[in-house]
Amino acid sequence: MAVSTAALDTTPVDLRTAASIEAVEARAWADLYAAAPADWARHAGLETEEVGGALVLRWATTGRRYFSRTIGLGVSEPAGRAAIEKILDGFERAGITMFLLQSLPHCRPMDYESRLRDVGLEPFDAQDRIVRDGSPLAVLAEPVDDRELSVERVTEAGAGEWVEFIERVYRLDTGPWLPRLVGRPGWHQYVAREAGEIVAARGMHLGPDGSAWLGMDGPVPGVTTDDYEPDAALCAFIVSDGLVRGARSFIADIEAPSDEQATPAYQSFARLGFTRPYVRTHWTRR
Repeated sequence: MAVSTAALDTTPVDLRTAASIEAVEARAWADLYAAAPADWARHAGLETEEVGGALVLRWATTGRRYFSRTIGLGVSEPAGRAAIEKILDGFERAGITMFLLQSLPHCRPMDYESRLRDVGLEPFDAQDRIVRDGSPLAVLAEPVDDRELSVERVTEAGAGEWVEFIERVYRLDTGPWLPRLVGRPGWHQYVAREAGEIVAARGMHLGPDGSAWLGMDGPVPGVTTDDYEPDAALCAFIVSDGLVRGARSFIADIEAPSDEQATPAYQSFARLGFTRPYVRTHWTRR
């Protein structure tokens, strides 16, 4: 994809809009965890719970913070101390010490972050939330000079190759779980290939209301790879495919944020019509 000098619009959104955006991601993750076979999920300590209007994810056997976290805490409704303590107690009972609670500018009450500090949490990292409406693409992705990148949907025939790639990139054992996402209503998986080999993957969950969440990206640009081009090609393809499938909005994250928008991710997402309405901060115990 050709590099553009465009920057992401950072106009903030109101509380109601932020809550609806977070709800899209929560719905995707809830369905993702629900797709796991029940016996395997029990063995892996994989479960979800709603506390204080927020989705709480737990995956005890991974030891990975991003699979044990909250989505929407303090956004859909104010987060009382009791709710925060219930979430932390749930992680403790499950033997989970690596977890994340999120904050964003819209979190309530006003002293929400002080409440997180009061229970021993501190900022860990941040992500830029990015969103797009359902308008047609203004520009098309351009081929990368001297690279043979191609993007395709994952079909049942290619599910095994996709699972192997995701497990290798994330260093996870997902057992019989991930193949269930191929063909599951609402789920669409995509891979980018170079010289015939998978070099990147990303998924889309398209809800019945036309809201699409883009995630399950690997490797993660700026975090586990310095090569942004395969994911840029994936996102361009996914937005185009999502629009054909009736998507009316898209949400995603830039997981290696830059205040100066100094990475290629900002240019490629700006070209696709995304904006950045807020930053989410993850909190944890060190």
